[in-house]
Amino acid sequence: MKKENYFKIALYVILTIVILGFFRHTLRRGMNDFDVVHRAATRVLHTENLYNFEDGHYLYKYSPFFALLVAPIGLLPLSYASFLWLLGMCISLFFVIRMAKKMIMGDKSPPEYFYLLSFLILLFIFLCLLFAPASGGIFNQRGKEFVAGIFLALAVLIKPTALIFIPYFLYKKKFRSVASTIFMSLIFLLLPSLVYGFSKNMKLLLGWKTIISASSPPLLAVDMNQSIFAFFYRLLTPAPYEVNILNLSYTAVNAIVWVTIVGLFLLLLFLNRKSGAIGKSFVHNKESIEYSLLFIFMALFSPLGWFQNYSSSILAIMILVYYALETKFSKIPLKAGKDKSIIIMLALFFILVDAINFETVGRRLNDLSLYLSFISWGIFILIASLSKLRYSKIA
Repeated sequence: MKKENYFKIALYVILTIVILGFFRHTLRRGMNDFDVVHRAATRVLHTENLYNFEDGHYLYKYSPFFALLVAPIGLLPLSYASFLWLLGMCISLFFVIRMAKKMIMGDKSPPEYFYLLSFLILLFIFLCLLFAPASGGIFNQRGKEFVAGIFLALAVLIKPTALIFIPYFLYKKKFRSVASTIFMSLIFLLLPSLVYGFSKNMKLLLGWKTIISASSPPLLAVDMNQSIFAFFYRLLTPAPYEVNILNLSYTAVNAIVWVTIVGLFLLLLFLNRKSGAIGKSFVHNKESIEYSLLFIFMALFSPLGWFQNYSSSILAIMILVYYALETKFSKIPLKAGKDKSIIIMLALFFILVDAINFETVGRRLNDLSLYLSFISWGIFILIASLSKLRYSKIA
């Protein structure tokens, strides 16, 4: 057997040990976010109210439909349900990676270490309910717009920021996907009526709105929040972390946030128009760039963008890893091959988002990195990398 094969086997053995260790550590430590989901599932089974401020910090903030969807796990003890949930998320991650690979390379075999490097970068950005929006994007690419709408509606009822796909689909004149999304969203909103009755379901929907409206504002500037809202709130208002460079009013900062959001979306449309000037793209589907940006926007534009939400950057990371492995600065046209800035930006993203954490630098430096929005900066670098690929007519 060649030395290279021994090296590959060793890498995958190490990766397997890391994954098993992750399972063991996560299950022993407990998953507070999943505890909230499990509690909601048991409440559905007993037709109890889902939205209760007495739950304290760990409020249920998803839709009534999502609680109905996961209700079967409420039949299991928390320990067994936690294991199945974690296993299900890993299986979903596997399928999302396969779908992303299809978008990037088609039927072409991936380069060596493609999956390994992609997974290692994603290791700290664990999958968080990404399967639905990813499936929506894939089915849209295959021309199955109605099915895409179903998955997108499912995503919206889990993470409302998935609505960012709607204006893009309207711009692309994918009206069947938009209509399907709206229709299925209404169906999903009404489905809990089968358990609670129509009037009680309406109260649940109002409770969902109340919980979101009341619980989000106090968390807009907290260090763990790495959304575009938190980025500007910490940078431009007298937040408690004393890292701000200006003392603007919240009204002014909100205006800056929304102007930035609109600007980033217009950048997406501009990059889409640039795709027509690309001859032969190094990715199988040119629209992979647009979809990767939309997935990133789902987390970035959310008022509460927790670290794990950036698992939505999976497609972007895989595109850039593929670029890094394929080029080696020799395998694609000379002009593109000399563009080392994209590789440098990918490395910088990894340092800011993955390498700097509590285990590697300690609590004080990790806290400082959160105050300074290192993860948000890393995401902006990721957006710049994708934009560079398109603007350089590489993808």
